[in-house]
Amino acid sequence: MKTSQSTEGEFRSATNTDAGFLIPLVAESSGGVWPAIWKSVADEGESVEASAIRYLTNDANNLSIKNTILAESDGNRVGAMIAYQEDNSTSREKSKSLAADLHDALQPYRELSDPDSLFISELCFLPEARGQGLGTRFLECAGKLAVERSLPRVSLRVFSTNAGAVRLYLRTGFQIKDKRMVVAHPDIEVGGLVYLMSRSVG
Repeated sequence: MKTSQSTEGEFRSATNTDAGFLIPLVAESSGGVWPAIWKSVADEGESVEASAIRYLTNDANNLSIKNTILAESDGNRVGAMIAYQEDNSTSREKSKSLAADLHDALQPYRELSDPDSLFISELCFLPEARGQGLGTRFLECAGKLAVERSLPRVSLRVFSTNAGAVRLYLRTGFQIKDKRMVVAHPDIEVGGLVYLMSRSVG
């Protein structure tokens, strides 16, 4: 994506040097799901952070730098969106299997899928950047990307406990298409339901 500017800030494509910035944002917004994956696929003796950087900088993974757009304000990174056309390999690392209990815990997310859409895997911000319209701008950006890629919809998954995000998505035209109960796992910090939401574009 080319850099775009407005009075509220700037969007740009991420590079490998942004991986460290993304890790805590993605960890929080995913409710611990992605840290659990990074922990499970870590090599022997490898820290979760090192595993996360290796994962995010691997172009073979959907959740990676190549699919990440950053928001900046006054030259500082303040938020990120990771979006791609989802496929059957999402949330799987091709080189090794996940732990069995984690594989089972991820089943609801695999079931909540819209392969014909641009899927927003993560939309996350620093605390000081929230409530300033960045979420709406990122969603507009996602709609444009979907049109460019000839995809009819934008989709995402969101936890029912994240009431603010659910309100934002409903306000910007998303509808709840399906839902599943979150499967308990010691490394996953949220409960309740996870929603699949989507909206048409074009």
